[in-house]
Amino acid sequence: MRIGLLFPALPPALDGIGDHTAHLAAALAAESASVRVWTAQPEATPIPGVEIVRVFRYPPRRGVLELGAVVSTDPPDWLIVQFNQFSYGRWGLNPFLPMALHSLRRRCPSMRLAVMFHEDFVPPSSWKNRVFRLWQIPQFRALGRMADVVAFSIQPWVARYRSWFPQAQVVHWPVGSNIPDVGVSREEARRRLGLDPETLVVGVFGTIGAGRLVDYIRAAIEQLSKAGVRFAVWYVGPHGGRLRAQLPPGVSFRDAGALPGEAVSVHLSAMDLLLAPFVDGASTRRGSMIAGLQHGLAVLSTDGPLTDSMLRAEHGRSLWLTPVGDRGAFAGAALELARRPELRAALGQNARRFYAAQLDWPVLARRVMQTLEEAASNVVVQVS
Repeated sequence: MRIGLLFPALPPALDGIGDHTAHLAAALAAESASVRVWTAQPEATPIPGVEIVRVFRYPPRRGVLELGAVVSTDPPDWLIVQFNQFSYGRWGLNPFLPMALHSLRRRCPSMRLAVMFHEDFVPPSSWKNRVFRLWQIPQFRALGRMADVVAFSIQPWVARYRSWFPQAQVVHWPVGSNIPDVGVSREEARRRLGLDPETLVVGVFGTIGAGRLVDYIRAAIEQLSKAGVRFAVWYVGPHGGRLRAQLPPGVSFRDAGALPGEAVSVHLSAMDLLLAPFVDGASTRRGSMIAGLQHGLAVLSTDGPLTDSMLRAEHGRSLWLTPVGDRGAFAGAALELARRPELRAALGQNARRFYAAQLDWPVLARRVMQTLEEAASNVVVQVS
């Protein structure tokens, strides 16, 4: 099978979906697919077994119109478009992307199209977002309606949007971890980082933005402090100052900053408990949480409206979830996990097994290929 992937950014650019594109391309190539990535990245990190072609310029938005002339000379069996509204244009607006794909489908009628939506569109939570939705929703519809396969990074969106795209096979493609597991033990990681083996390390990993419930993290830290637990907070990511400002004074806090993947793996391996509360709940698009599962950590997260059933089913076995809206329950669970090392160990062991069975890259690549093979037996979506 000849598969092409399209996304503007690739490593070394700092972009989570760019990282996902690189990992998925490598995993598909390892499954014997012939893989090419089309990008706007001027100098991309090589991907084993994958051809990388800079096929358009971005910015400007209209740069995507350049891809048709190149792709049509040697079209793949399947083109997978990796999509996030804000990845193709400021304000989440790029009217040229649907135009470019529509033109490409007319020029290459045998080529099939899959669109993976890593996000849908902004919620109507502010006047600015309500304006953005005026074009983001039509853009979302236009891309999905010309696709043979529409994939979402979380299960709830599959159910929500299946009726929007009746012509397509609508499926769930979870994301994997963009962090390599270097395989160091907790003891070795702590030796490298100069941390004694007795201190409970409470970790936070990833960006600190609107989607993360920082007040839940603060409540958990306050609960541990009041209970007299000996602990330190370690943060890995670009927003250490932002997180530190929200924590109570006097807490032992280490800001590791934004690190290369191998260094992130060592820091994760040194942690005992990963706090990952999200405003819409744990889900299979939250790569920072998934990295915790990959590294065998006791992960404490939230159960919300976008939590996948596959994660909810693992509560108490591979991770611990408390309801969105109950900050006290989250703080109480943090204390419970801090006091019960045997429970943390059991969660961590099962987390590794769950990740290996459901979220590791070879598993995800086979899931993608199975979807494409099944969809190939259907009639190609026709564009006029």
